[in-house]
Amino acid sequence: MSVVGRVDSVWRYPVKSMRGEQLPEIFASFAGVYGDRLFAFKSSATPVGFPYLTGREAHEMLLYRPCFRYPGKAAKPANLAEAEELSPILSRRC
Repeated sequence: MSVVGRVDSVWRYPVKSMRGEQLPEIFASFAGVYGDRLFAFKSSATPVGFPYLTGREAHEMLLYRPCFRYPGKAAKPANLAEAEELSPILSRRC
């Protein structure tokens, strides 16, 4: 197998358009990185169809660095162990 790339760092952005946080590891699934962009600010001044305020409209947002009150709970799903136990059952082909 040939190497096609290398990961130097992984980042998560808890609030859309605010600064992110570098993490030593992440939990990623079909839905993306766990805890990434869980929150956003809505604005009535944004274009129709996309109600969220972004760094394009409010550059100051990029200066804020949000953090989780309980970072351990935001690292991976609370039921991950149960899901991993079911994984062999669910991945069997009929």
